[in-house]
Amino acid sequence: MAIYVGDTTYSESTINQNSGAFDTGVSLNGNLSVGTNLRASGQPSFNAAGTVGSWLYSSNFGGTGWREVGSQMGYTSTQVGSGFSNSTGRFTAPLAGHYYFYAQAYYHNDNNSTSGYIHFGFGKNGVDSWNEGYTPLNIYGHGSVANHVDGIHTHGIIYLGIGDYVSVRPYFGGTVGRFYSDYFLFTGMFLGAM
Repeated sequence: MAIYVGDTTYSESTINQNSGAFDTGVSLNGNLSVGTNLRASGQPSFNAAGTVGSWLYSSNFGGTGWREVGSQMGYTSTQVGSGFSNSTGRFTAPLAGHYYFYAQAYYHNDNNSTSGYIHFGFGKNGVDSWNEGYTPLNIYGHGSVANHVDGIHTHGIIYLGIGDYVSVRPYFGGTVGRFYSDYFLFTGMFLGAM
C-alpha cells in the first residue's frame, strides 16, 4: 500500500529501504500531523451492476417483505481494494470506519394495484435498522399504477467494523413490482475512520 503526503509517495519498500526497521508496514504511536493532503492507495470502493438481462420480481428474492438483493442480480463489479462479493451482493468491510453507499434501480409496477410499492434501502449485517436502531424508509410505486417508477434510489453513510457487511435490502409490498437487472447499481466507498 502506498501513502501519499503532499507530492511525495511512500511505499512499503521505500519505508523499509530508508529505515530498515519495518518488515511488513508502518507503525505509528501517537498522532500524525500532515499539513497537506494524505491518502492511502487501496482504500476500498466499488461499483456493482446487475447483468441478468431480465426483470426480477419479489419472488426472485424470496417473496414479499424485507429481502436481500444478492446473487439473483448477477452482479459484476469493479473495485479498488477488496470487499464486494458478486456472488452475495454484499460489501464486507476490510477496514473499520465510515462508508458511503448509493443504490439505484429501474423499477416497474405491473398492474392497477398499489401493492406494487417498495421501500428501497440498505441492510447492515442482515438487519434493516442500520441507522442508530432505526430503518430509514422511502416509498416508491405506491399509487403508481402500471407504470415505471421515477427516481428510485437510496444513499447513506454507515459505520462498519471489520467484517460487518452492507447489502441492498428493499421491502417488497407485493408481487407485482419488478427490477430490471441491467439497470441496477450498487456502489460504495470508504470515507475514513472518523
